[in-house]
Amino acid sequence: MAETAPKSPDPAGASPIAVSLLTGFLGSGKTTLLNYLLAHPDMDRTAVLINEFGEVGLDHLMVREIDRDVVLLKSGCICCTVQGELVDGLKELYMKRLAGRLPPFSRVVIETTGLADPLPIITCLMRDPLFKHVYTLDTLVTTVDAIYGGRQLDDHLEALRQAAVADRILVTKSDLADAATMARLRDRLHRLNPGARVIPAEFGRVSPRDLFGAGVFDPSRKSEDVQRWLNQEAYAASSPAHHHGEDTSPDHHHERIDRNRHDDHIGSFCIVIDEPIAWHAFKEWYEELAEKHGDSLLRVKGIVNIQGAAAPFLVHCVQSTQHEPTPLASWPDADRRSRIVFITRDMPREAVEQGLRDRFAQASANFEPPSASGERPAGAGRWLNQAELGRLFAALIAVQDCDATDVLRLMLLTGVSAEDMRAARWEEFDLTSKVWLKRALAPTHGAVKPRPRRIPLGEAASMLLTALAERNSGAGHLFSGLVPAAGAARVEQAWTAAARRAEIDAFPLAELPPALAADLFAGLAPDLTRALLGLGTERKREVA
Repeated sequence: MAETAPKSPDPAGASPIAVSLLTGFLGSGKTTLLNYLLAHPDMDRTAVLINEFGEVGLDHLMVREIDRDVVLLKSGCICCTVQGELVDGLKELYMKRLAGRLPPFSRVVIETTGLADPLPIITCLMRDPLFKHVYTLDTLVTTVDAIYGGRQLDDHLEALRQAAVADRILVTKSDLADAATMARLRDRLHRLNPGARVIPAEFGRVSPRDLFGAGVFDPSRKSEDVQRWLNQEAYAASSPAHHHGEDTSPDHHHERIDRNRHDDHIGSFCIVIDEPIAWHAFKEWYEELAEKHGDSLLRVKGIVNIQGAAAPFLVHCVQSTQHEPTPLASWPDADRRSRIVFITRDMPREAVEQGLRDRFAQASANFEPPSASGERPAGAGRWLNQAELGRLFAALIAVQDCDATDVLRLMLLTGVSAEDMRAARWEEFDLTSKVWLKRALAPTHGAVKPRPRRIPLGEAASMLLTALAERNSGAGHLFSGLVPAAGAARVEQAWTAAARRAEIDAFPLAELPPALAADLFAGLAPDLTRALLGLGTERKREVA
């Protein structure tokens, strides 16, 4: 029977890792804030991605260097430099965690450059397959200079967009500004982004608890987190009332302040819908809005009451990129209305509301609500997402039946069934050309003999096969001890043990469609790939 070793790399839990973005215009105090945060004890189990170590004073904070681009600080925070694409950096960070190269972390903070527009960064992250399942977008924090912030909002669209989409706005150098300047800046920031919490700070001194934790895409989170995230009450003074009978006369609006030309293009409002919404009608409207008006949708977030669902769904959209609607376990309060917050550019509230009204007027009330994420029909195959595949490879390292786990690894890396992998013979493989000429099944009587299937071997599969060839004669079956029926039972036992450890819901291996995990290893350093394949560790070949 397959056993698990007491010591192994952390396979990582199934809970998503919260990612927060730290933005702010040039000279707005991001580095000062980051230096303070990196030394704060509440930053333990946090990984911070920065542009350059040299820009942040780490000498007095550094405990030890893990590798050239990663250091571990006294606070327990992991500090990394971003080399190349941000998505690749997040992937490598997660894979190192799976391989036990980094301490487990539950939060990532990304520092952007001062001229960065946060929206393309968020869109890039939300579109990545691994990000969708491993990470979840949390708080957007923007630093604004108390002295020069107003002028920067006037002169630089990047500064305006950074403030417009933020969940938290940190007003830095507040000790240097007089009361009147602070009041004007706070009033402008509130009108620009009513839902953001504005926090004054001196020398970047602010608790991480005040900055992070605004995301709510983990359905297990407390109900008050949902209310804090949506914060729809803040939009009441800055938006017209919703379309269900409230006063929308000009006298109802607050007096408009003089705004510069950039501010005039940014709008924010909250639409409230009293009646439950048919799922198909909402989905069609939501997707059409993002497709046609993505450039104008800076950010959308809301809680939606779907007909037939016992609890609401959370929605989140950045420009044309939508987060999959997420079911909550229960309603956060007694209010059962749908509430959707919009931050837009050159897109008036009336246009959004009219499209919503027209779509829902045509809706039928007899549609089923969406199913919870991960739910599958009885008897259907069970595809593994990128996060589950990563956890599974980490968990396989701890299962002490080397041959059975290698069958599973190669099955996932080549896209064949476990049965085909157990039946594979060495003469079918050309490791020099990195190809597997997989032998077809024997033809039926009178049928033409089918040609072998040509399966390319990626770097990870080639690396594992080379290691296997070095330990045996390179003849006959790859796994001669697993060809009989007893071998199938060993593979099934290894699968069950690894799936349990990886927090994947239990289902028979036969229900797993041939899946490809080659993309999971693409671009990784060879030593990290070897570690995740269980190479270089003590491996048990037989089960007592």
